[in-house]
Amino acid sequence: MTNGGAASLLRLMFEAEAIRLREILLAREGVSPLLNLGSSTRHFREIAKPHIERELFAPLAKAGIAVFHSDLKQSDGVDLHGDILDPAIRAALKARGFRAILIANMLEHVRDRGAVIAACEEIVGEGGLILATVPSSFPYHADPIDTLYRPSPSALAAAFQGSRVLLAEEVSGRTYREDMKARGSGFWKELGRTLGFGLIFFARPKSFAARAHRWRWYRRPYRVSVALVLVSSSGG
Repeated sequence: MTNGGAASLLRLMFEAEAIRLREILLAREGVSPLLNLGSSTRHFREIAKPHIERELFAPLAKAGIAVFHSDLKQSDGVDLHGDILDPAIRAALKARGFRAILIANMLEHVRDRGAVIAACEEIVGEGGLILATVPSSFPYHADPIDTLYRPSPSALAAAFQGSRVLLAEEVSGRTYREDMKARGSGFWKELGRTLGFGLIFFARPKSFAARAHRWRWYRRPYRVSVALVLVSSSGG
């Protein structure tokens, strides 16, 4: 359940991030049931990016935490679908009594970030927890848009104006070079792909921009800001 057409956003979650999110959630009491916004499909979480299921959701299930996956569109592995900026959807979610919300790598893809944050605070209500991540150092990645919102951990936490900050930190992942190696690719192969997209720039400008931009991270790691907040007030 997302805003502005931004679906399937867990695709950016790297392994170190999944591990850290698991650690944070398992260290807290009262996080079940948990609403996972921008969940993507079961195939994506379990097959395309298996570390998401292995390092995050399987351990949560083993610990007895009930997780409900939500996305903008209905698909296999999506328990709930809809737009949280729709008052009817928001009311339905609020009625389910979620104690916590996970909103991972989504806020850089929405047009009205403040409205999405306020909606999350309303859904979980006073005393509820919100665990959010947003890339702090990461290439342009339209899905279908990228606002280039790259907050520091403290700035991300401060964006939740109806909440109290419990944790704000940064997690490092791979470099683009390491990511190539993990995918069985290499420098010349990736460079060829980038140049290939350059040839069709006018047909697919976002794809070329994303591929060209990622070279800035060839030797520096991707980073993500993580914030855990306790909702102290909410609209509705």
